[in-house]
Amino acid sequence: MSPATEPQVRDAEMHHAPAEGGREEGRRPLESPEGAFWSWFGFWVQILVLAVLAVIGAFAASGAERPGDYACGMIVILGAIALAFLRLKYRLDGGSSGLVDFLLVEDMWNLALVVPLFAVIGLAGLFLAHAWESGAMHAAGLALFIVSGVIIFLDLKHVFDRLEARSHC
Repeated sequence: MSPATEPQVRDAEMHHAPAEGGREEGRRPLESPEGAFWSWFGFWVQILVLAVLAVIGAFAASGAERPGDYACGMIVILGAIALAFLRLKYRLDGGSSGLVDFLLVEDMWNLALVVPLFAVIGLAGLFLAHAWESGAMHAAGLALFIVSGVIIFLDLKHVFDRLEARSHC
């Protein structure tokens, strides 16, 4: 192997790629300027949506008229802030901007943990909805049940799609 010439080294440094064409671990492939813009824009739209949810939660908590309204508003605030910080950490750690990689599990071992966990969370949501006949806590319990079911099904689909894709390669 011949040593890399100066223009090759300079070009490799500019594009964050190894000079000899080898693969460097931990680096993402370069994307076009348009793709980089939409990735950046999509990330900030996610943060904006989470900020709006936090403000909505603050209005719900401050205008608590029925039992449970304050608790639901505070949970929305804390959840939105926590998710915004997690998205920011994931982005700064070099993760892609896609939510699929961020939210869904990829293998059977993690699926075996996630399904029972979200099944218990969904059942807790049903018990919560049953404890309050109406109001924000009733709606929150039903929403918790529905979201838990959706997460279970999306995780199942994601894991089995990945297994099927591996078997075809």
